[in-house]
Amino acid sequence: MEEHSVERELELEAINAIYPGYVECLSDTQWVVQIPRHEHVRVHMSFPTGYPTEAAPQVLDVVAPEPRKQLVAALETAMERAWLHDVCIFDFLAEASDACDAHAEDSGHVNHDITSDEGYMADGNRAVSADASSGATAHELPDLPAVWIQSDPVVDRGSTFVAFAASVSSEADACAKLDQLRADGKIARSQHVITAWRIHGAGSVVYQDCDDDGETAAGGRVLHLLTLMDAWDVVVAVVRWFGGAHIGPDRFKHINSTAREAVLRGEFADPSKAGKKKK
Repeated sequence: MEEHSVERELELEAINAIYPGYVECLSDTQWVVQIPRHEHVRVHMSFPTGYPTEAAPQVLDVVAPEPRKQLVAALETAMERAWLHDVCIFDFLAEASDACDAHAEDSGHVNHDITSDEGYMADGNRAVSADASSGATAHELPDLPAVWIQSDPVVDRGSTFVAFAASVSSEADACAKLDQLRADGKIARSQHVITAWRIHGAGSVVYQDCDDDGETAAGGRVLHLLTLMDAWDVVVAVVRWFGGAHIGPDRFKHINSTAREAVLRGEFADPSKAGKKKK
C-alpha cells in the first residue's frame, strides 16, 4: 500500500511538471484531470486499492460542454489502453487527447490547431520530406563525442529513432551539450530532436524541462520516463529521421524505448527503477 502511494505521488509530480494545473486531487484516491488540447473536458477518476499493478483507475464522471455517451465510452477505452499494470495517468492523458480529437471530428468540431500524426512543425521552418532517401539508416548514424551514450537504432517503415544521453550538471550545461548534438550534420538533417533533462540543483532545487520539437507531447513523455526511472543529472535527446511513411502511435513506443535504453546504458538510473517495457 505504502509503495503504491509513493508511486502515485511520483506520477503526480511528473504530470504537474509537464501539465501544471491539470490535476485536482480531491483525495488520496480521487483525482479530476483536464485533457490536454481539450481543457474543457474534465475526467473524474478513482484509484482502486490495487493501482497501479493490479487494477486500473476507474472513470467516474466526465464533465464536458456537450456530454455524450460516445465520449464517455471513448475515455473509458482510453484508460483501458493506457493501463498496462503500471502507473498510467500520463499515458491516459495522451490517449484521451486523441480520443477527444476523434470525438470532435465526428461531431464536426475539429480543432485545427492540433498537430497531425507526424507533428507538423509549428514555426514552419522545416518541412518533413517524403523522400525516404533523406532519412538516416542504422549505418548512417552520427559519430559523436564519447560524452554521448547512444541507444541502438530502431527502424520502422523508413523512420529511424536513436536516443542519446549525457551527464549534465546545470541547465546551461544541458543546453550547451544539445547545441553540440544539433551541430552534427546528420542530426541537423533529422526531422525531430526531442529533448528532456532532469538535474539536481543546490539544496533541494530541481531543474527539469523538455521540448517536443514538433512531435506533439513527445518531450513530455521522455521527461515523464526520466521521472519514473528516477534518473538525475542527465539530458536525453531522441532523434527521428522520417522515412516518408506515417507510423501513428508506434512512434511514441520507439521514442520511449530508445530513451530508456540510452539512460540505462549511461547508468543514469537504477535498472530496478526502469519500469516495464510497454508492448
